[in-house]
Amino acid sequence: MAYAYAGVVLTMFFWGSAFNAMSYIIQHMPPLSAASERFFIASLGLLLIFSITGQLRWTALRQNLAIYLIIGIIGIAGFNIGCFYGLQTTSAVNGALIMATTPLMTLLMTILLDGEKLTTNKFLGVLFGLSGVLLVISQGHITTLLHLKIDIGDLFILLGAFGFCLANVLSRRYVKNATPLETTTFSMLFGAITLGLLSVIFEDPLTAITSAPINAHLAMGYVVICSTMIAYLFWFNGIQKLGAGRASVFFNFVPVFSMIIALLTGQALNIWQLVGTVLVMLGVMSSGGFFKIKSTPLMAKHCTK
Repeated sequence: MAYAYAGVVLTMFFWGSAFNAMSYIIQHMPPLSAASERFFIASLGLLLIFSITGQLRWTALRQNLAIYLIIGIIGIAGFNIGCFYGLQTTSAVNGALIMATTPLMTLLMTILLDGEKLTTNKFLGVLFGLSGVLLVISQGHITTLLHLKIDIGDLFILLGAFGFCLANVLSRRYVKNATPLETTTFSMLFGAITLGLLSVIFEDPLTAITSAPINAHLAMGYVVICSTMIAYLFWFNGIQKLGAGRASVFFNFVPVFSMIIALLTGQALNIWQLVGTVLVMLGVMSSGGFFKIKSTPLMAKHCTK
């Protein structure tokens, strides 16, 4: 059990630091080419490793082909397009903080789409988490929200996070007779293909990749190996040992690790990023049940499957 907890925390470090690495990468590579390099290498690596070890069943691919394609386009390609384009104009800390609300966004979707009951804990979680994001993207100025003057980079990442959450909800509802490992590997492959096609249409990926400096490729290597392949292995082990609900609570560490790395590299943080992080952490911990509040459901299940 201790190994599972350590693995999930390490995964959050890898995912938090990925935003810092990607912020550097897109200074030297266009977004679609960078995302294509990341997921072509990662998906082919996972496909090769787990095919050799016999952990992938092609029957799972055939049975879930349509939903894997949808998840790959929305959850992999859409999410990474949002992140790489967003990081051109916003900070890595902002990106990591917005991504830390994915458990809360997923909760809202399950309430709306699956009729999940809304408890007081979950309501407070959504309230704290969204308040934290609004503080960060508005820089604490309410007039920014009233006039919708939100940084385009934050909006891109928020849309990417929305796609990531929607893909998770669709996966739970429609994927049948497949392991999480199979779902991730096959969906990631379709996401890589989508990103590759888009990069060929809108960019020149071969020129972009070959002309990028060695340091950009080293940063990409870290993202591919640590933040994609190894992180997902630890993540699936954590889900299996701890459960998806408790494991997802650890997402609140993503902006914390990103902030620590930003500070170590000499980047200044503003008060709204700090306050927003505290609110997001309170939100995720509340929705995860770490705060014991006796309550009855605020919203009953209104629909049947």
